[in-house]
Amino acid sequence: MRNLKRPPALGRCLPSGSFAYQGDQAAVQENDGKSLFAEEIKETLRAGYDFAELTVGALMQLSEADFSREAERLDEAEIRIPAFNSFIPPSFRLTGPSADQDAALAYAERALKRVHAVGGEIIVFGGGGARRRPDDFPQEEALEQIKDFLMECSLPASKYGITIAIEPLNRQECNVLNKVSEAVAIAEDLHLPNIRVLADAYHMHLENESYEMISPAVKKGLLAHVHYAEWDRSYPDGSAADGVRFAELFEQLVESGYKGKISAECNSRQHHADRTRSLNYIKPILSQVSGPA
Repeated sequence: MRNLKRPPALGRCLPSGSFAYQGDQAAVQENDGKSLFAEEIKETLRAGYDFAELTVGALMQLSEADFSREAERLDEAEIRIPAFNSFIPPSFRLTGPSADQDAALAYAERALKRVHAVGGEIIVFGGGGARRRPDDFPQEEALEQIKDFLMECSLPASKYGITIAIEPLNRQECNVLNKVSEAVAIAEDLHLPNIRVLADAYHMHLENESYEMISPAVKKGLLAHVHYAEWDRSYPDGSAADGVRFAELFEQLVESGYKGKISAECNSRQHHADRTRSLNYIKPILSQVSGPA
């Protein structure tokens, strides 16, 4: 008999986390008395996902008073948000001669505090705009700056019980840290329990990186989170020719014993319809490689 394995929890990155309420205090006022995020989170759960993921900026654009009200409303609705992405906005520079680590760290500590207050356990460190190095700036020096930043971030992250997951981005989005193997090397070098790695199937596909990198990352205890999308950032539904190989991805995760979460980080003009169709495509694949529930 096949040794059955529990499939990872499936979540969805909310579009409102990226596009709504960003510095729009009028929207905050119009939602007075209601949570900004609770209804969309509930809709995501009703659609069949296990959790919702937000951007850090969705919390950070709120004033202290508005954030306190939002955290209270989420708590009253018994909603916790376990994962966040887009840790450092592009207004901060992490690499190059104009890098301002002190300003970025001050922002990061405020962000970690807010993420913790609403149940956050994982923050994804992508931040392609923030970590992009100037073209004439040495790659190795940029990597050392990023490592220094992560080392400093590990202290407040540990205080709030949050894991920071380094996200490799394809080279069209960022010119430093493009592959899971590179992120694993940094996490191994830092050797800090709350600095780990994210694998994003979309970026891995564009970088032609083998999913075989996943198993050693899991076995080293370094894979903290996973994102997925189709090659064009759409919700996968099986219609893409030569698209992302989701069966291979999920098999690597399940067979390696991955215990973390997986989030759909997808773009769509029809989120409600596309997310449901995609979930009906993804769940059977994950169940097939895991075995019957």
